[in-house]
Amino acid sequence: MRRFCVAALLAALTLPLCAQSFIQQIDWSLRGSLLLFPESNGNRSAPMPILPSLGVAASWDLSQLLAIEASLDVYGNTYDYDYTLDRVVPANDEFRSAFAIGFLLGFQPVARFHPWGEKTTVRAYGGLAFDLRLAFPAYGIDSGEDHTDAGGSTGHSVGDAKSSINSYFWGSGRWFLPFIGGGIDFRFLNELLLGLDLRLWIPAYRLWSGEDLPLVEGFRIGIGFRVTFSGPAKSAEVTDAEE
Repeated sequence: MRRFCVAALLAALTLPLCAQSFIQQIDWSLRGSLLLFPESNGNRSAPMPILPSLGVAASWDLSQLLAIEASLDVYGNTYDYDYTLDRVVPANDEFRSAFAIGFLLGFQPVARFHPWGEKTTVRAYGGLAFDLRLAFPAYGIDSGEDHTDAGGSTGHSVGDAKSSINSYFWGSGRWFLPFIGGGIDFRFLNELLLGLDLRLWIPAYRLWSGEDLPLVEGFRIGIGFRVTFSGPAKSAEVTDAEE
């Protein structure tokens, strides 16, 4: 019993120190992006959405060249359900049935290189993303109203269209989007980096959904900037390297 108590005491003292050391190794990033959703629907939908998004990321180094990163980006857009195409399309205000908020969650390994010294970092990464979209009634529209799209009345209500939008978003794994990307960071201070990002999401669900979709449907492109705050331990390593 005495040995157990001693072991428990040592664990209680050691775990907070280990957790603190782990947290100090994490880089935290804030970013803003423009997300491009290519479309080829003619007059059945709004033009290609170009949507602002805000995001956060946290990365932990496995080695000098490799890190593991988790990220979350949030965006929103108005949508309609086109019963002729039998799928969701981005919508202008006159045809909107719902406003959807997307939570784009990503997990990826990141390779880091320093071709021009410690003050510049080139990143290459790829991983898995999950687009968790929730559609809500569009502002100023009654769910009981008759639903119309680019072809006129559909025989459904706006509420029916909203439900169809949510079902489409969550059906056939349309929330699963592998992605690749790259970026570059410039270290302005030991604790602060400013960078650029370019990402491409790939609609893997097209392999099994069986839909007849335009070639560009489902792909996404992200262009943005990021501000990264290095953990104290990482900042100290940079200082030592410069000295």
